[in-house]
Amino acid sequence: MNVIGQTLDHSSTLRILVENVEFLQKPCTITLLRTKPNSDRKQQPWLIFAAHRPLGYSSNSWYAMEGSFEEPMGRESLQGLWQKYKVDIAFYGHVHNYERVCPIYQNQCVNKEKYHYSGTVNGTIHVVVGGGGSHLSDFTASPPVWSIFRDRDYGFGKLTAFNHSYLLFEYPSMYSRKGFTTICQFAINFV
Repeated sequence: MNVIGQTLDHSSTLRILVENVEFLQKPCTITLLRTKPNSDRKQQPWLIFAAHRPLGYSSNSWYAMEGSFEEPMGRESLQGLWQKYKVDIAFYGHVHNYERVCPIYQNQCVNKEKYHYSGTVNGTIHVVVGGGGSHLSDFTASPPVWSIFRDRDYGFGKLTAFNHSYLLFEYPSMYSRKGFTTICQFAINFV
């Protein structure tokens, strides 16, 4: 991995990940997370996690060859925190394609709904939105059961909160160079 001209090995990457997990577990951070999303969802209805690399789930061919479908040490270090604090959505880039995962916990889809969620999702929806630059990345040939939608094209994500009760995510894709068209979307309605 290359960060601002420095080459980092896997031990450096692991150290950075551990430091981030330790930060998330600090009392002030935990207090903020505990008081905002869990105790008063009417004031802060959604909790969203974002990272550059897919720390959750991705069926990108490179991650599939690694056998983990994630950035090394990502999911196993953070999954318990996402579940504990009821993180609704996790967004990632880095992988140059689009993929949306079912609400998931410990590799199991926890909600059968695919497009319109009501109330607490009970798992985290992981979304890779990396089709905005560079070359496009390939997926593994066989999609995992948790992968709801995959697109290998240029596109972007649009997240709209209409009020304190309705959140809409849209993925407009170039759709084979015919202009941007929304080809995937989902909504969370906080009841």
